[in-house]
Amino acid sequence: MIRRTPTMIPMSDADVQEIRDLVVDQKSRFEAKQKTLLAMKKVAEHPIQPNDPETLPWFQLLVAERNRRLGIPAPSTGIPGPSTGIPGPSTSGSS
Repeated sequence: MIRRTPTMIPMSDADVQEIRDLVVDQKSRFEAKQKTLLAMKKVAEHPIQPNDPETLPWFQLLVAERNRRLGIPAPSTGIPGPSTGIPGPSTSGSS
């Protein structure tokens, strides 16, 4: 095998710093992607946790909407439930 001398590219200090910044940016993007993939894997393994503080309001909203559609009365705990902003069935005697 014939060995040749490496090609030398003239670079200024600014060029070197730009390349270093690009490498740091690529590494941070890769780490962010890995973190996102790990989070997606966790969600895939355990889709909805009803007791998770981040998903609890959303889960309560889904349950309240389901109960409203099925005509199941809301529990009377004295604590107001989540408001969907969707009006419920009319109780006025129009028929």
